Amino acid sequence: MKILLISVNRERMPFPVFPLGLAYIAMALREEGHQMEVMDLCFSQEISIDLNQTLHQFQPDLIGISLRNLDNLTYPASVSYLREVEEIVGICRRVSSSRLVIGGSGYSLAPQELLRFLNVDFGIIGEGEEVFLQLVRGLERKSAISPSPHLLVKEKPFPHLIEGAKVFPIRSPDRILFKTHRYLEEGGMGNIQTKRGCPFSCIYCTYPLLEGKGIRLREIEEVAVEIHRLVEEGIDYVYFVDDIFNYPPSFAEALCREIIRRKMDVKWSAFVHPGFFTENLLSLMKDAGCMGIEFGTDSGSSRMIENYKKSFTRADILQASKLCLKRRVNYCHYLLFGGPGEDENTVEESFQLMDQLDPTAVIAMLGIRIYPGTEMEQISLAQGIIPQGTNLIYPHFYISPALKGRLNEIVKEKALSRKRWIVPGLEINITQNLMEQIRKFRIRGPLWELVGRMKRPRLKPLA
Repeated sequence: MKILLISVNRERMPFPVFPLGLAYIAMALREEGHQMEVMDLCFSQEISIDLNQTLHQFQPDLIGISLRNLDNLTYPASVSYLREVEEIVGICRRVSSSRLVIGGSGYSLAPQELLRFLNVDFGIIGEGEEVFLQLVRGLERKSAISPSPHLLVKEKPFPHLIEGAKVFPIRSPDRILFKTHRYLEEGGMGNIQTKRGCPFSCIYCTYPLLEGKGIRLREIEEVAVEIHRLVEEGIDYVYFVDDIFNYPPSFAEALCREIIRRKMDVKWSAFVHPGFFTENLLSLMKDAGCMGIEFGTDSGSSRMIENYKKSFTRADILQASKLCLKRRVNYCHYLLFGGPGEDENTVEESFQLMDQLDPTAVIAMLGIRIYPGTEMEQISLAQGIIPQGTNLIYPHFYISPALKGRLNEIVKEKALSRKRWIVPGLEINITQNLMEQIRKFRIRGPLWELVGRMKRPRLKPLA
């Protein structure tokens, strides 16, 4: 079958992200001998022209659309991506008679609503490698396609049970048809996944919904081979996209040892849990090429850490930060302001803790994006933040009632009095133009490492 795969993600802030999920689908299809074409719209200057040309030339039998995110997750500068997805579906409908199937993490968050809204033929919930193949086999046999918990069909009733598909074992992705090097040049890094699933219970997080609460680990050898292949292709910096790199700790240690054993010349960064972070692990990470660590800290207030149901303590944050300073590894803390129970005192606690730790950078997000199926949705409904029936395919944010109307100004004033803070929603030390200008110098890795070098904090820098 001739299959066109379309990645609709065009977001480039803070950097363009390689469509890893679609590359996993590509591998599954290639192994069954299907003819494929990939359209990665992240680098398209004229979507309509490029898509029309590909549809006319390739004439696919089936079109697969990958929706990574519903919006940019940034308050108050929130941008929904659904209008662009509508336009892409519309072009496909006008130019081609092919049936359309949609999937991806963004789609899987609200599959029923989005299938109706976007008017596509099929929707795949969860990890699509196996479900996509089953759909293709059915279409090739001209069989009637029946809905399942992982597959929705436009003209048929939705099943009572809808849940994300889980794949195991997790294979390597196929990057052949993608512009991997362009992501390195314009985004500063490649990306790689070592596991799926999250056993933790943060009130706002979608990872357990999308990937399940059970951890599914890839084979260490296979991950190492994938990294080696990227290095051979000239990818000298990678980002581990795992929700938490260092859980379970034994797996992270084993992976680092394998990278060291193979003497791979690669630099990398990852998102790290402060509660499973030891000096021994950090030593292995550094020896394996780790250049930057990102902590999902969320808050410097013990009360807020508890309210977010984080699986670590303020003491863990302190200890993890001290280890990074001791071993001279760049690190940043991600904070969320405005969650349930947030007030001026807890905001001040976060700023004071960051002043004490003096990390390489602090990245602060305002408000909590409310996703369907999360505890955050239930809290928001109970407190009247959103009314019953709110369509959460569009961005809605929880802002603590104690700070409503004041959160932006409070954070803005405090962040601008400090050098190393990045606040995307308020464009403090970050804009699209700044990112593009910096990338012209072919800098590798996350750009938060550069913020500390600025002489003063900037509002809309280089705008």
